[in-house]
Amino acid sequence: MRYLFRPPATEAAGLLSLPWHQPLEEWDEDLLLEVPQRGISRHVVRFAASEGRVFALKEIAEPLARHEYALLAEFEGEGLPSVSVLGICIDRPDDQQAILVTRYLEYSMSYRYLFSGPRAADDPMKLLDTLVELLVRLHLAGVYWGDCSLSNTLFRLDAGTFTAYLVDAETAERHPTLSARKRAYDVDLARERVGAELMDLQAGELLAPEIDPIEIAENLPIRYDALWE
Repeated sequence: MRYLFRPPATEAAGLLSLPWHQPLEEWDEDLLLEVPQRGISRHVVRFAASEGRVFALKEIAEPLARHEYALLAEFEGEGLPSVSVLGICIDRPDDQQAILVTRYLEYSMSYRYLFSGPRAADDPMKLLDTLVELLVRLHLAGVYWGDCSLSNTLFRLDAGTFTAYLVDAETAERHPTLSARKRAYDVDLARERVGAELMDLQAGELLAPEIDPIEIAENLPIRYDALWE
């Protein structure tokens, strides 16, 4: 079992005592934290604390973990709005998947959580515009996301400014530039996934009645095109 941590990683020294040899879903709940503002994930994701900091731990295939680790490190170095990666744990017993460790973004909440609360009803298009701005910034930097959704985007009010952050980069690709066709496909995926999650919230009676999932989703490419131009 090996750990690859990006320096400085002194704040994560306490994480080394965690049971990395066990499947993440079997870890004792006493070692973990509950984060209510999180989105949904296709992988096992848990949260733990060390030296007063909170970290997200995601169990994922090693090639994807290495890919995401490298991309998130690039994004952080370039100042792109994304979570900060700490490291990965690989070569775990019994051919278990790797665990990617990122720093939890303080004072943030997932877009899914945000849209399920009363704040979204005040100005849902403003929230959408913040998400669109993130997508445009990534595309300008040559990043094809491939997985833009409410659950994979964090929202934070920072110095009076609304900012959206990328959380999940396992499907992301880096190119010198993105073609119009590649950008359009990424935007269309975002439209579909945002609409689907909003309809899921609506079905669970977690979405404000005045918010129309179809209207929000169909406005995403329109607002993207306007900002891109």
